[in-house]
Amino acid sequence: MANYLRLPATSRNLFRVVIETPRGSAAKLAYEPKTGVFEYSRPLPVGNTYPYDWGFVPSTLGDDGDPLDGLVIHQAAAAPGVVIKCDLLGALRVKQRDRDGSKVRNDRYIFCPHKQDAPDEPVTSVDVPEDLRREIEQFFLSSVLGTGKKIKLKGWQNAADARASLTKAMKSFRRKFAR
Repeated sequence: MANYLRLPATSRNLFRVVIETPRGSAAKLAYEPKTGVFEYSRPLPVGNTYPYDWGFVPSTLGDDGDPLDGLVIHQAAAAPGVVIKCDLLGALRVKQRDRDGSKVRNDRYIFCPHKQDAPDEPVTSVDVPEDLRREIEQFFLSSVLGTGKKIKLKGWQNAADARASLTKAMKSFRRKFAR
């Protein structure tokens, strides 16, 4: 089985996103690298479902020690383990306080499938529309209820700034896992 964490993050200027939790799921799934499977992590609060496919960008390392998170906006629902080549739309900047009181930056990167890989029209080629931003913000605020985590939204990054953050996370991954 493939080690999803070590897949190259990019392919021809597109970002790869490994789907962990498909659109419509009421439970968070997470990739467990030691076993190579996608495991049940936790239920979402009552009434919540993932609005779009959720996963991570491989070969990246965020401030929290995990790969960077990605939300893929499209009309279909993929399955755990599907890799989607995407255009980057931007990022929601998030400051997270964990149960132990530690604070860490844990941004959510927003993508859409590259039109070559999906027949859907992209949300927009350069940005996340304002109405969709508000819906995404509300989902993330409500998704942490009952987890002991608290998040504070710190605004949005455009695609260029988000790309710079992803590049930094790719360098962090290479430094940590260089052979």
